[in-house]
Amino acid sequence: MAKINVLDSSVFNLISAGEVVERPASVVKELVENSIDAGATSISVDIIDGGISSIVIVDNGCGIDKENMRLAFLPHATSKLAKAEDLDNIATLGFRGEALASVSAVAQVTMTSKTQDDEVGNFITLSAGKIVEEGKRAIAQSTSISVENLFFNTPVRKKFLKKPKQEEANVTAIMIQLALANPDIKFRYTADNKTVFQTNGGLEEAVYAVYNNELANGLLPFDVTYDNYRIYGYTGNASIAKHNRNYQTIIINGRVISNQTISTAVSQAYGNRLMTRTFPVFVINIIMPFDDVDVNVHPTKTDVRFADSHKVFSCVYKAILATLAAQEQNLILGSSKSDKNQTEVQVTQSVLEDKTDTYSTKPKENTTAVSSNFEIQDKSLDALFSDNKKVEEDRYKALVEKQKKVVEELKYNKDLPKMQSKVSDSMGISPVIMADKKANTTSKSVEKKIEVATKSSLLEMIDEQLESEYKVIGQIFNTYLIIESDGYVHFIDQHACHERLIYDKLLQEVNSNSVGVQYMLVPYVLDCNNAQYEYICAIQDNLKDLGFDIEEFGGLSFKVNSVPHLLNDINLAVFFDELFAEKQSAVGLKNADLIRDKLAQKACKSAIKAGAQLDNNQIKTLLGSMKNGVPLQCPHGRPAVLSYTRRDFDKLFKRII
Repeated sequence: MAKINVLDSSVFNLISAGEVVERPASVVKELVENSIDAGATSISVDIIDGGISSIVIVDNGCGIDKENMRLAFLPHATSKLAKAEDLDNIATLGFRGEALASVSAVAQVTMTSKTQDDEVGNFITLSAGKIVEEGKRAIAQSTSISVENLFFNTPVRKKFLKKPKQEEANVTAIMIQLALANPDIKFRYTADNKTVFQTNGGLEEAVYAVYNNELANGLLPFDVTYDNYRIYGYTGNASIAKHNRNYQTIIINGRVISNQTISTAVSQAYGNRLMTRTFPVFVINIIMPFDDVDVNVHPTKTDVRFADSHKVFSCVYKAILATLAAQEQNLILGSSKSDKNQTEVQVTQSVLEDKTDTYSTKPKENTTAVSSNFEIQDKSLDALFSDNKKVEEDRYKALVEKQKKVVEELKYNKDLPKMQSKVSDSMGISPVIMADKKANTTSKSVEKKIEVATKSSLLEMIDEQLESEYKVIGQIFNTYLIIESDGYVHFIDQHACHERLIYDKLLQEVNSNSVGVQYMLVPYVLDCNNAQYEYICAIQDNLKDLGFDIEEFGGLSFKVNSVPHLLNDINLAVFFDELFAEKQSAVGLKNADLIRDKLAQKACKSAIKAGAQLDNNQIKTLLGSMKNGVPLQCPHGRPAVLSYTRRDFDKLFKRII
């Protein structure tokens, strides 16, 4: 049997240091957290050579007196805990009592501090964990800690450090997180005697201080409360997405952490809003009861465990999703109007009045009969691209669809006879004869002429208004549409915007639980392991609402009898593999989220393709079918619209500098 040795403090301190002190950034994190716990409102951090040569941290906290200085460097010495019960309600950042002991074991450390009650400050210097000097020093009330020659006595550890600039980048990332997690504290951070950033208080100010203006301007604020959970911060729009997760900050009760539950919730909320292999930028601060979170599960306190992870996931997911949904908007052509829908009605009515010279006195009850000529038939957009299309019908359909609400208003508007009078005068027919279908002097041929003339007149009026809203310039490369509107030139990806239009319609069908069912000739048998079986049982109702008729088939298997008709060509093996891959988060998701990717694929296959040649009337019809405006993104996160002003073009052509 091997002999069991009791390790000397010089050895177990180095082992402990290996858990806590990974690199200079770890030292900065631990010491700044101690300053925060000391009640500091101002903290400065200065590093040299990425923190390898020197780290100096100064704060204006409560300080530490001479009697406690030695104790502070002993292993497992802390002022944050006194008994085991205190672990259930940890409200401080540093509580293990390992930071100072671990850092001093692998570096040369000097602490200088003065409390409010001290007449003069005190200092203590340690090297490799041993005290080498103590004394008094004249300073104002504050605490400063200097860490020099990190890993000088552990050359193997020092060998694995990266180059100074890379270590500096790690320290900068930690400092950004600490500044965002503690916006009420003023931070000053310098590297090699150059100021990296400085904050002066407030979360918004901190965001602008640590990020560049372009990135900060793309962040969306949110602040919501669910039960006793407050979730606030900023999340980025699609334009500032990054190719790594370095711009993601999660804060729980003031503690910066990395947590898979929260990260997954944010990713699920973004869904297809981002392009593939890009990640959102966010700062999420969660305030929750201390007994709902266990911070004592990781040696460096970089992760936590939740009492109810599903609740945390749901709260974060809803907060981010609501924020993104609130800021999403389509390109509304002619959007300079303050109240677009209402103004459209008023403008069209005024056009009718301007063009009317004769006023009819027909009773209101006859208006309905005459206005039957204005009934709008909903037709598929696909008819636009058939070989036997008629240009006039397409033009009429596009413009009327665009102005559908206007037409509906006109059908029952008291001023409608004015237009009838105008049309009848031009044809030599009296208004009375026009309105009275039973009059002997009215023939079917005359009624037909009236109907055609009325539609043509309405078409011209709507066309005039439409042209006042935007102008179709044309198409380039058989892929991109060019539209001029409100001082902008918009370049529209015809496939991307049509794809999003189809996707939104499919999504609406799913959300309204009106999905049809396609029964399978041969049922699909799904074989599961124990975890997958429990997961399918948990979401079985969601799947049935979507159109998946799924039932147990003995053992750990299920039988799938039907699929949603929207996805009649779905590969069930791939679909369930993807569901299992996301099973941690999908239990609390809406039905639409479970098949969002499949709907996007379906929309992509059905949309107008790049390379399809469209004339101006077809372009108007396509844009007119987008009643809520032109989507700014396709379902996969690609931009669908790029907009430029006259000034942008003037700059390109050097007309202005």
